[in-house]
Amino acid sequence: MMFEYRNVGVEGVEKLLWITKDSGAFGSKNSGPLGDWIQGKQYFLKYVKNKVTVLQAGGNCGMYPLFYSKYFENVITFEPDDNNFHCLKENCKNIPNIQYIQGGLGNVNSKLSLEIGPEYNVGMHTIKNEPGNVQMYKIDDLKLENLDLLHLDIEGYETEALQGAKETIKKYSPVIITERSHGFDVIEGLGYSPVEILQMDTVFIREFY
Repeated sequence: MMFEYRNVGVEGVEKLLWITKDSGAFGSKNSGPLGDWIQGKQYFLKYVKNKVTVLQAGGNCGMYPLFYSKYFENVITFEPDDNNFHCLKENCKNIPNIQYIQGGLGNVNSKLSLEIGPEYNVGMHTIKNEPGNVQMYKIDDLKLENLDLLHLDIEGYETEALQGAKETIKKYSPVIITERSHGFDVIEGLGYSPVEILQMDTVFIREFY
């Protein structure tokens, strides 16, 4: 696998180590994860009352963990893919308020398989409910001391991750962001409603807690 540094110039992040063949994250200021952040940041942060802890997945090569580290005291990020995680560690290694964990989020504490997506978009790897080498984690088992924002972009596995986070969500009522409203049934069942529907992401808040 070949890696290279990419220019970013957003949130004080000048360069990121990235996988050479990937073009999905840096499409333009109006598309891809970089564009989603530029267009959506105000809505990602608007409803968060206390910016102490954000849990974000997938961490990919570290773009969003680095961006969130500018606003939150603690950033926890999960990334299952070996090559992405290599970049994430390199990009975040000198940022003391980022905790990075290699693995996936779900509703079991077992090892599942990872289906590798196309080379041009390393953010499209998907967890499969089959035995494999990816260590899965339940958010409830992390015993977090607080959680203010839960941001999930994990390629359709949001429902399982939310199922494994129900007690934490009930306890802390974080703002929740998911890609394309994935996991809506679980989120709605926990008393949440959508307040912002963006190009790729939906922001949910729990109004009564």
